[in-house]
Amino acid sequence: MNVSKIMTRDVRTCGKTSILMDCARLMKDLNVGAIPVVDDNGHLAGIITDRDITIRAVAEGADSKNERVGDFMTPSPFTVEPETSIEEAAEVMGRHQIRRLPVVENGNLVGIVSFGDLSVKTAEPAMAHVLRDVSMPLSR
Repeated sequence: MNVSKIMTRDVRTCGKTSILMDCARLMKDLNVGAIPVVDDNGHLAGIITDRDITIRAVAEGADSKNERVGDFMTPSPFTVEPETSIEEAAEVMGRHQIRRLPVVENGNLVGIVSFGDLSVKTAEPAMAHVLRDVSMPLSR
């Protein structure tokens, strides 16, 4: 099975110039922890997570009413293509300790797959290793 079978397709996005607070409110309204950031052509430019907002912005004293998403997002996130196998996507998530993986086709965002998608929408018993790998502290 490939990620196109389990990914979320109707993904809300923001732009680099979006206001940080607006993006945080969108996360709250959608009950999600990440929003892909796209350019004017729909190409994936980055991703901003609730952790980015908390650690990179709020903890550093940024004014979320005036700061822009582009200053706090993770640029060039790891991605997969729709035809990527679920096992390969899980391996990428585990290796890089990420819980959400944008799905792109020709540079354009077409979906997102989360750890939750992998664990809930598949019957793969091997997904336990992904949780372990994603949750392990980074070695320094």
